[in-house]
Amino acid sequence: MWWTATFEPIWTVSLLPGNSSGWEKVVEGVDGELVAGDPVGLVAASRSDTDAPLAWLPYLAAERSVDEFSGLWDEARQREVTRGSFRYHQVQGTRPALDRALTPLGYTIRVVEWFEAGIDRPYTFRVKVTIGTTDEWLSTDHGRIVRLVNRAKNAHTKLEAIDAHRSAGRAAIYVGGVPTRRRTLRVGQIPRPSTIRIAGYAFVGASSVLRRTIRVHPR
Repeated sequence: MWWTATFEPIWTVSLLPGNSSGWEKVVEGVDGELVAGDPVGLVAASRSDTDAPLAWLPYLAAERSVDEFSGLWDEARQREVTRGSFRYHQVQGTRPALDRALTPLGYTIRVVEWFEAGIDRPYTFRVKVTIGTTDEWLSTDHGRIVRLVNRAKNAHTKLEAIDAHRSAGRAAIYVGGVPTRRRTLRVGQIPRPSTIRIAGYAFVGASSVLRRTIRVHPR
């Protein structure tokens, strides 16, 4: 837990005036028990991205206008995104805002503007995504990137394309050979063969195996 449950005693001093009705006094007593039963510091902890209980983080992220948030992320990632929301909104509409918006997705993402790629289409840019060998890439991920980019970029630039590449890691190449030897003996009318030829051949082969694993499960 990120907070300590310390319980205070039920109120003993009434704040109601002397002419209060019996119903008002009963309500005051019920409210006093509820307030006394709340852990001290929980309200303050709920406002902190470091100390808030994990189940409360989605509400804190919504309060801070986090554009993309998922309860399926691990706890460290949820807190990091919530913590960085203020810094993101400070630079929204700039190149650093694109980097901050795309970082939580977990992929290696690079923004390439038109003058960096040598493209003669001003104010356009591309997003290059490198997917790891064990990372998932679903159809919804493409839409998520487009949505985040459109929220983070300025108004006069345009996302031209998303280039996704999967890192396949190291590939193994196997080379095999089978040596053969053949002797040819020609027998004709000549009593003794005049020529004996020995020829050798070497055969080299190679094969390449590409494995692709697709995991399908609900998000």
